[in-house]
Amino acid sequence: MSPTHYRLSTRLARHLRSTGCRLPEHALAEQVLATQGLPKGSWASDLLKSLLDGRFERIETEVGLWEWKYDFPARDEAVVVLDLETTGLSPDNNEIIELAMIRLENGSRTTFERLVNPGTPIPAFISRLTGIRNQDVREAADIYTVLSEALPLLDNATLIIQNAGFDLGFLQPRLKRLGYRLDNPVVDTIHWARKALPGLSKRGLDALAWAFDLGPIAGRHRAMGDVETTLQVAREMYFMLTAGRPTPTSQLAFRAR
Repeated sequence: MSPTHYRLSTRLARHLRSTGCRLPEHALAEQVLATQGLPKGSWASDLLKSLLDGRFERIETEVGLWEWKYDFPARDEAVVVLDLETTGLSPDNNEIIELAMIRLENGSRTTFERLVNPGTPIPAFISRLTGIRNQDVREAADIYTVLSEALPLLDNATLIIQNAGFDLGFLQPRLKRLGYRLDNPVVDTIHWARKALPGLSKRGLDALAWAFDLGPIAGRHRAMGDVETTLQVAREMYFMLTAGRPTPTSQLAFRAR
């Protein structure tokens, strides 16, 4: 499938969510795929069948969504979606300037968002990218204070991170200095995208947001804005990958090293 096909699939899913019930294939095809000025006909139904990925449940000639039958995350499971902003790319030479997390567990949602004083000036290009300036972090806590506050949210949770290797490269040595070993199961949404969206040539957050027709990312390159978007794309891919087989997110993850 092409990136455009993924967008069309998501529009089908969004339409079903808005109706809240299964629809006949022909009705769903005409309501979403047929555009004004084009004749109704079998072409729309044929296209529809090629767009129905693992998110969709088909019962005879009707189409629904598996998310109506099981949850993400699975009941009695906690997931934490996490993102960092940093002063650069090197965990050894650069520092964290923002941390955000969303923990989902049994229908509850807990958010955590903190600026971090890196103890060093923020490069101008990072300020242009993120909007975080030196004066914004001057009174903020250092990373060890922030991580100590964040630790309870990580407990017994599967982590979901876009480009996990980058964030873990910063987090693991700093948590180790606090005496905490980060051995949570980790989902990298880039890895999920390789399986769920093999037709994508790029799997960065902007590319995934485009493929899932999310529109412009609010708060791009701010930790919470990127967490919210990562959560949205992870949810779509979870149902694409499970395809009607409820599976704990931890079983679709790899272990942090």
